[in-house]
Amino acid sequence: MTTAHGPDHAAPFWFTSPGAGDSLAWVALGCLVLALYGLVVLYASFDRWAEHRAHGTPLAKTIPTLLTIALLYEVFPLGHFSILLPLSAILVALMADWARFHVGEGQARTPAPRPHDTTATSPETAHD
Repeated sequence: MTTAHGPDHAAPFWFTSPGAGDSLAWVALGCLVLALYGLVVLYASFDRWAEHRAHGTPLAKTIPTLLTIALLYEVFPLGHFSILLPLSAILVALMADWARFHVGEGQARTPAPRPHDTTATSPETAHD
């Protein structure tokens, strides 16, 4: 009992023989790079928006720090790093926010003069 085999199956259209160029792989790699770039641009614009919205709030430095850590964990495989690294960054941002709001509470805060402000007198212009 023998069975007759038909002709061999043809190679799929995406198959590339060894030593030949693979244009589909380059297109896929380019799409992957563009997708990662788009992700970073979206995170950067969201981070800028969140930093603008957080200005003057108790978590003005902590919110952008959290967003940056989230971006790093999403884009790069940071599983082999210690969890203490992002926790220390968050703690430093929290302490900076805490110090900004609580250290100088008893003192009257006066804004620093701007460089283009003509009403402020500096020692260089006072003797002119």
